[in-house]
Amino acid sequence: MLANVSLSHTQRYSAIGATIPPDFTGQPADFESDLLQGFIKHPERFPLKFRRLRFWQSSKIEMNQNSNIGLTFSSKEYQKPGSIIEVTIPTRKEFHQFMGKVVMVKESDNYYEIGLWLLHPEDAPKLRIVEQICHIELYLNDKRYKEGPFLSKERLTEEWINRFASSFPAS
Repeated sequence: MLANVSLSHTQRYSAIGATIPPDFTGQPADFESDLLQGFIKHPERFPLKFRRLRFWQSSKIEMNQNSNIGLTFSSKEYQKPGSIIEVTIPTRKEFHQFMGKVVMVKESDNYYEIGLWLLHPEDAPKLRIVEQICHIELYLNDKRYKEGPFLSKERLTEEWINRFASSFPAS
């Protein structure tokens, strides 16, 4: 849909039916201020794998476009809008998979910002939790690097939740 298009953020996001939320002040650098309403920005420093499904694979998927949450992530590879993508996000002991449809492609200097809507609404709460885990892990790493390795994981997790959890899109 949107690739190599010179539009303002407002024009670009309204073209896909999303709005720009109020500016989030005091959030970590990986939690971008131009986060789309309903989209969660996956942190670049946290690993993520994805693969585009072939036509014969995606034709077997029942598409339910009622999801109200999506994911944005950086990719060195261009993804065609309308493509069906399977995203895998590893956490400490598990791999979490989500299916989505590419609805936004924004080209930057060295990468593409890919935005996709989840295909299955029942995945929305899981995506929200998994993404919070990713952001919390990076927050813990940053705080421990700056303030020392002996900081309490529980205290830092609670601190992150109190400061940032309400800013995540609700599922």
